[in-house]
Amino acid sequence: MAFYLYKVIQNGNLTETVIEAASEADAAGILNRHNYVVAKFLGEQASSTTPKNKQRFTISRRGKFNVYDFTARLAPLLQAGVPLEQTLAIIEEGMRGNPGVAVVQELRRGLHEGKRFSVLIKTRESHFPPLFASLIETGEETGCLAEVAGELQHFMKETREFREYVITSSIYPAIIVLVTLTMIVLLFTFFIPRFAKLFKDTGNQLPFLTQIMLDAGNLMQAVWWVWPIIIVATIVLWKKSRNNGKMKNWKDRTILKLPFIGQIVEKIQVSRFIRTLSIMVRNDVGIIKAVNISSRILQNEIIAGSFSSVTAELRAGHKLSVALSRSQYMPDGSTAMLRIAEESGDMAEMLIRIAEDSEAQVKTYLKRLLTAMEPAIILLLAGFIALVVLAVFQAIMKMNSI
Repeated sequence: MAFYLYKVIQNGNLTETVIEAASEADAAGILNRHNYVVAKFLGEQASSTTPKNKQRFTISRRGKFNVYDFTARLAPLLQAGVPLEQTLAIIEEGMRGNPGVAVVQELRRGLHEGKRFSVLIKTRESHFPPLFASLIETGEETGCLAEVAGELQHFMKETREFREYVITSSIYPAIIVLVTLTMIVLLFTFFIPRFAKLFKDTGNQLPFLTQIMLDAGNLMQAVWWVWPIIIVATIVLWKKSRNNGKMKNWKDRTILKLPFIGQIVEKIQVSRFIRTLSIMVRNDVGIIKAVNISSRILQNEIIAGSFSSVTAELRAGHKLSVALSRSQYMPDGSTAMLRIAEESGDMAEMLIRIAEDSEAQVKTYLKRLLTAMEPAIILLLAGFIALVVLAVFQAIMKMNSI
């Protein structure tokens, strides 16, 4: 990768921009795709230092690399017998213009420098999950890199499908919630105050229910500045709670206590742990190492803490089924199934079956939650509208009685 200096025009402004890319042509193409008009090429920069008063424009931005698509391209090529370096070259060619191509270029450059593929993956934890590097390392040691890549592709595909299922299933309830909140705000801040003003102009006192709603609307308008503060504070606290500490521990514990949601989070976390463990065991990764890597998948500190003693139990000579049984979050009957699998020597397949059952339960719980939310939100909205109608009706009746 090199650094190229350009004079560019965007939104009528002329500025100098430094861009990191593989070649001059790639740099110009990237600028064009981002709506920059290239006025003049000023030459190649010797280093990444950005001159004073010049903008730095780089394509190696975190979050642009799609590990799912990368794995989907990597596995078929390796299984077809294409060498790793050539495979990465083909993937790079197919990702021209994609900001994530920078990661592939770095991997290729590392291979040319004689570094192992697994080491290169480990140094890019922001782009690859912990499971990825460990399985690649196992594939390199056993000479089965193509088979391991196939396992990774299957795992990443199922993970992506499950995530998309959750997101897709949540769209309709989210829209209903947004419409409900919008209607409530409009009723209390626009409709009721206007109607109340018309009623007061007649010189009459508002009915009790109408007055309550008017006071609620006035309060919402008077303290409107509180809502942006609450939203910003919520975002800040949420981001802070993602870091390890007392706040994250409290958040994780609270989430697990929530009805329905707690069960969904619990089963998602445990199913991911078990599925990761099954893939590691199937590819002959040592059981202690497999448990350590799989534990890093767990994002909830409370659930992760329940599995913290598994490694010590295994080192003490206990079987995996016994060690996992210490956690109260293991699915019912799963440890008994594991005990049988240990005796038959088919532990990896049994772990996969347990993970699939847990994921199926997650979908069932999620479907029930969303099914219950839709009528509940509609009934809540209907209740508010009924109260507004009743308040207006009382006011009208009082006007007619005068």
